[in-house]
Amino acid sequence: MVRWWLLIGVILLFSGCAKKEVPPIVGESQVPVYQSQKESTTSVSQPKAPSEVEQNQVFSPEEFKDSEKEDWERWKVYGRSTSPLKAVFFDYDDYSIKEDMWEPIKHNVKYLLKHKDLKVELQGNCDERGTNEYNMALGAKRAQEVKKVLTKLGIDEERINTISFGEERPLAKCSNETCWAINRRVDFVIIK
Repeated sequence: MVRWWLLIGVILLFSGCAKKEVPPIVGESQVPVYQSQKESTTSVSQPKAPSEVEQNQVFSPEEFKDSEKEDWERWKVYGRSTSPLKAVFFDYDDYSIKEDMWEPIKHNVKYLLKHKDLKVELQGNCDERGTNEYNMALGAKRAQEVKKVLTKLGIDEERINTISFGEERPLAKCSNETCWAINRRVDFVIIK
C-alpha cells in the first residue's frame, strides 16, 4: 500500500502543471536586476539558449559599472533580505547548509534574538536550471532547512514563515555560474 502512495507521489511530482504567476510581495525591495551586455542585445521574446562558454563564464565585479558593482556586492551578502539580515546561499541542486553560511546564520539569529517582536519570512530561491515544479520544491526545502536551523538556535517557530519562489525571482539574469550562485539562496525578509 505504501508503495502505491509513493508511486502516486512521484507521478504527481513529475507531472506537468500549469506555470503559476507569483504575485508581487508588498514591500519587496526594488533592487535592480543585472543583465549581461550579451543579454541586453537579445530580444526578450526570443530567448537564446546559452552556449557552454557563456554558461561557464564568470563575471568579476571589475567588469561592471560602479552602480552595478555596488548592486553585485550587496547581492552577494544580502540577496533580497531585509538589512541587516543576510541571505543564505546554496550549492547547485542542494539544500544543505554550506560551511561558509554559518556566519550569516549566526548573525541573523543574534539580530532576531535581540528583536523578539520581529517575524521573518524565509524566501527560498533557485537558479533557472531545472523545471519550475522542481525548483519550487527545492526552494521550499531550502527555506525549511534554514527554518529548522533557526529553531534549533533558539528562534521561536511561530516567528518564522517560509515560502518558495523557485526560479521566478532571479536577482542576476545572466546565464552563468556567477549569476546562478547569486540566485540560489534563502532571503530573510522582516514581515513584522
